[in-house]
Amino acid sequence: MTIKQARPYIIGRRGALIAELFLQDLNPSFVAKPTPDFGYDFFVGFPNSDGGINNYAVQVKATERPVPSSVPISTTIYERLTHSNIPALLLVVDVKQNRLFYSWLKSESTEGSRKVHTIMVPVKEINEVVKEELRKLLAG
Repeated sequence: MTIKQARPYIIGRRGALIAELFLQDLNPSFVAKPTPDFGYDFFVGFPNSDGGINNYAVQVKATERPVPSSVPISTTIYERLTHSNIPALLLVVDVKQNRLFYSWLKSESTEGSRKVHTIMVPVKEINEVVKEELRKLLAG
């Protein structure tokens, strides 16, 4: 017997798998999938030159549509990630074309934005050059 999953669930799952493969390609010390109550999709660590590990939170957003230059994310998620002591990386995955986009979520003034449900976040496409830049940045 098979259970038919809802399309949004499958899109999200595919996006998470593509994002996890991408993160693994960056040669981290670990990629962990925390329980849902952590508030983000992955916790990832990269060895740094001082012998420590640089830790990051990763939020994944999956879509079947072409990714515009800015994407909406929930104000609640944005504030949770930007008001944390762990740097947060947003990965947007176009699951139809296997393309990835990213943005570093930074704590900026969201005063007045509490009245809206989403915040537009600018994203940049990840190509091989950007992938290498991210690898170096994450390792510090």
